[in-house]
Amino acid sequence: MKINYYSKYYNICKRQIVQEFLRKIKKNSIIFFNCSIRQIVLWAEKAYMHKTGGERDMDIIMRIEEHYPSMTKKQRQISDYIKENIDTMTFITLRELSKELGVTEITILNTCKALGYKSFNEMKYEVRKYSNINQRIDIYQKNEYFSSSVPQYELNNKEQLLREICMEEKGLMDEYAGSFESRYLLETARLFLKYSKIILCGRGLSHILCQWLASNLAGTQIASMIVNTELNESVYSVLPALDSDTLLVAISFPDYYFMTEQVARYAKRKGAFVLGISDRKSSGVAKISDALLTARTTTRMFMNTASTPMALINMLSSAIKIEGDKDEGIIGEEFGGLFH
Repeated sequence: MKINYYSKYYNICKRQIVQEFLRKIKKNSIIFFNCSIRQIVLWAEKAYMHKTGGERDMDIIMRIEEHYPSMTKKQRQISDYIKENIDTMTFITLRELSKELGVTEITILNTCKALGYKSFNEMKYEVRKYSNINQRIDIYQKNEYFSSSVPQYELNNKEQLLREICMEEKGLMDEYAGSFESRYLLETARLFLKYSKIILCGRGLSHILCQWLASNLAGTQIASMIVNTELNESVYSVLPALDSDTLLVAISFPDYYFMTEQVARYAKRKGAFVLGISDRKSSGVAKISDALLTARTTTRMFMNTASTPMALINMLSSAIKIEGDKDEGIIGEEFGGLFH
C-alpha cells in the first residue's frame, strides 16, 4: 500500500501515525480481512490516542465512528445526519435540528455528550473546524486556482506579451458590454429599494467588491452591512439578521469560497432573497441565487481581473441610482428641511 493514498485523509489522521502503524503491520505480519482504508486509519488513530491519552485530536467524524456502536437508536440517527449534512450543520440551531429530525433537544444534547462534547455549541465548533479544513485541503489538492509562472517563450518579447494581455482585458470588457441587459439590471436594482436590510458578503477580491458596492450604495442613501466570509465572527454576527426582509448579495469569484455559498444557502432557508454576483452560471453561488449577475474574470496571468467585476458593480450602482433618484430627492428635501 502507498502512503500517498492517505493524502485525502490528512485531516483525519497524521501521516506519521499511519506510517508507524503500517510499519507495525509489516513487522508483525498482521493481515486484515474485509477492512477499509479508513478503518486502518481509525485503528492507527486509536493507538495514538491510547498512547497520548484523550480524544482531543480526533475530529467529529472520527468521534462518531468511535462511539457509534454504543449509541442509542436516536443518537445514531442524529450522528448519521451530522455526517451526511456537515455543511448544513455549520449554521443550524439546536431548535432547527430538533424540528428537522423530530427528536427532542435533550436527545441532541445527550448525543453531544456521548460524543465527548460539553455542549451543542462545542459540537458545532468542531463541525465548522472539520468543514473548513476539508474545504481548504480540497482546494489545495485540486490546485485549480493557482497560476503557474509565465513560460519562458512568452518572456522573449515582453512588450508583445503586455499588448496581448491588454487586448485580452479589452476583450473581456467587450464581452461584458455585448451581453449587457439593461432591463434586467434595472429590475435587479429595484431589489435594493425593496428590501429593508441589505447584506453583502464575500472574501478576497469578492470582499473588495462588497466594499465598493457598499460605498456606492451609501452615496444613494442605502445602508448595507458587509460580511467577510473568511472571518467566523463576521459571519456569525449577521446570521440573526437574515429573514424575509433581507436582500443578501453573495459575491463569489474564483477561488470560490465555500463559506460564501453556505451563507447564501442559509439565507435562502431563512426566507431572504439571494442575489448572486459571480463569473459564471455554473458557480456554486449561481446555483443557489434567486437572481444572478455575471462577468467573466479569468486571465492568462491571474485568477481574476478586477476590470469586469468592477464595471459590473459600477453599472449596478448606476441602475440603483437611476431607480432610486426620485425617492432620494424626497429624502434630501426632508433632511434639508431640518436646517430651516
